Amino acid sequence: MSIYPLLRLLRQRFSMAHDMASPQEIQADVENGIAFGSANLWVLVFAILIASVGLNVNSAAVVIGAMLISPLMGPIVGIGYGAATMEVELIKRGLKSLLTATVISLGVSATYFFLTPLTDAGTELLARTAPSTWDVLIALFGGAAGAVGTTRCERGNVIPGVAIATALMPPICTAGYGLATAQWDFMIGALYLFSINTVFISLATFLVIRILPLPQHAFVDKQQARRVKLAIWGVAVLTAVPSVYLAVGIVRKTTFEHNAAQFVEEQIDTDGAAVITSRFDAQTNTINVLLAGQQLSVRRLDSIQAQLAAYKLAGAHLTVRQGIAQLDSADIQAFRNGLLSDAARRSQQVLARYDERFSQLQRMMRRRSIADSMPAASALLREARVWNPAVRQLALNRLVRPATDSLLADTTVVASVTSYRPLSAPEKVRLADWLQQRTGGRWAVRLLADVATPTAKKIRPAKNGLARGASQPD
Repeated sequence: MSIYPLLRLLRQRFSMAHDMASPQEIQADVENGIAFGSANLWVLVFAILIASVGLNVNSAAVVIGAMLISPLMGPIVGIGYGAATMEVELIKRGLKSLLTATVISLGVSATYFFLTPLTDAGTELLARTAPSTWDVLIALFGGAAGAVGTTRCERGNVIPGVAIATALMPPICTAGYGLATAQWDFMIGALYLFSINTVFISLATFLVIRILPLPQHAFVDKQQARRVKLAIWGVAVLTAVPSVYLAVGIVRKTTFEHNAAQFVEEQIDTDGAAVITSRFDAQTNTINVLLAGQQLSVRRLDSIQAQLAAYKLAGAHLTVRQGIAQLDSADIQAFRNGLLSDAARRSQQVLARYDERFSQLQRMMRRRSIADSMPAASALLREARVWNPAVRQLALNRLVRPATDSLLADTTVVASVTSYRPLSAPEKVRLADWLQQRTGGRWAVRLLADVATPTAKKIRPAKNGLARGASQPD
């Protein structure tokens, strides 16, 4: 079998030019996203306030809502698009709009956090103070998805999804919190994360647009065209090189912290000495641990030091401090952050248990409501024999279908009827409709009809109360 038909099929399936919008529509859409008029500025202010409130009260749902209405994606996409199509004016407008939006966002969020009485940093704020490898990958892949979605005829939900995934609003609001509370490490870390998201989204947009068959800006003067192209490619390279440098640094930092955490957990936190705080610094290649409890001997500390190479930490400098008297301000901050993270995790677990218990109670109340509102089978049997003497026995049962992810809980009343002769189809329909009205009309009724035999026994009520029946004496 030849591989060429398969390659041709894959090329057709993965071709990004298949459902691409016209270049004029793409250009107009990008320019509309860059423009920051009065309406966009007000939307930005309100989105910043919503995100700040969400971070302040530690509500992830509110923060996600702010991301959806934020107009920050437009200028960033415009910068990447302008660089790919050699549109110098578009790049300038994008940079100007992005700078304006950043300054306004920082000022509004700082004003809010300066005025709010809630000054504690929750887990939502702390999560935006230090970027990780995954933030780089999310920004890169999210920017690529946003560029593809921008150039489609039908966008679907790509752009809102990218706005949520890349999370441009929370870092800038966290930087405002750091500015308002004079916590400069918060501000620098959040601006660092915001810069990474901005650079990698723009870079991904540049790469995707370069692949697509879109026309580039034409220059009348060849010398001017050459200068503009060199300038744009220079800016692209200057953007890409720091991005790669930042990515490498973040990967190194993440790997170091992961290995150090594993080393502390497996080698130190095992001999009756509890780890109070642990701080890892990839830049200085240091591991700083504070212990409480049993004192570790010098020999044991030397043995622990010798295990660093096994965790790819051969050049790391290990500092072990024993006793609460060695506690410093950095330890207090790390301890506080750890307590907040543990509290958030435990609260999520408690809420999950409460939700499950609430669902169980709802199901119990539903079953009890059905049982209480259902009339006695003996009374129904007497009423049924008035209009159809052929009915001899009648029993009721309920069939409850539990709720699932996509379906709500449902209940069906099963009525078992035994008669002296076979019931006709119209009689069965009338009997089922009558039973549905008599049992409350809130649940579907399924009728099971049978013919009595001379040896048929009476239906006795079930001891567990799940079924109720009545029979007419022979």
